[in-house]
Amino acid sequence: MRTFRSFAKLNLHLEVLRRRPDGYHELRTVFQAVDLFDLVRIGWFAGAGIELEVAGADLPRDRRNLAYRAAEAFVARFPETCARRGLRIELDKRIPVQGGLGGGSSNAATVLLGLAALSGLDARAPDLAAALGETARALGADVPFFLVGGAAVGEGRGDRLTALDDALVRPLAPGRALWLAAPAFGISTREAFAHVAPRSEAPPFPALAAALAGEPVALEDLIGDNDLEGPVLAGRPELMALYTQLVRSGARRVRMSGSGSTLFALYGDPAAARPIADLLPPGTVWMQVATLGRAEWWRAGGFDSSEGGS
Repeated sequence: MRTFRSFAKLNLHLEVLRRRPDGYHELRTVFQAVDLFDLVRIGWFAGAGIELEVAGADLPRDRRNLAYRAAEAFVARFPETCARRGLRIELDKRIPVQGGLGGGSSNAATVLLGLAALSGLDARAPDLAAALGETARALGADVPFFLVGGAAVGEGRGDRLTALDDALVRPLAPGRALWLAAPAFGISTREAFAHVAPRSEAPPFPALAAALAGEPVALEDLIGDNDLEGPVLAGRPELMALYTQLVRSGARRVRMSGSGSTLFALYGDPAAARPIADLLPPGTVWMQVATLGRAEWWRAGGFDSSEGGS
């Protein structure tokens, strides 16, 4: 079996612009890959069908799991690469479930990229990238980002992507540090969107407009708003208490990632963040993460098809 890293994401910014006729919401969001990851092991076996095993979380091992559906979709799209072989997938879960970090979507995309690599296919070749992107969009709105990594702007449902060049997004300044606070409970996407009030459409804020225009921008300046944050915090007093605690700890910025429940905090002094672990509610995971540029994300994920084989 071959092992891949399935990285998490943060939403540095998330606007809910309007409700669409298809029932989804029109979004504008800034995705950023971070170095928290699940492990995904993929291999062929003599037989037929798809086997999925999951460690580290109580998750389904059948079609209810997005990774399983991603494998089904790949086999259906590229039957010649999978003929007369069974497929086994093992997930080692480390990304908090329902934490707004995209773990399930990342697993699905990693299965697509991993199967391409195992099949000796170049997932960055334009035709194959387009086919994988179409497959990813059918699986879920966040899945396409995890075929891209690095930093990217998502529009539409979040699945229409503009990748931001590594050379144009300046990393955090020396001394800055990102920490995640993942509480013991998760929040479903349905709950997060239940009470959101879409804002009227407006041009992107200055740093985002600059990034979309191909101008250099500091990653820290791309941390904007999250329109889901207010309604979720109002409905979850325990998360509001955690948010308030982080604000009072001296963090430069505190935001909820995606639909929650994970909060991320930006500190100017990494040492100031470490003692906070002792003050957080029981079960809260407190960890430092680093952002990943696109090239580093691809390399660390293990997606190079040149290794081939099974």
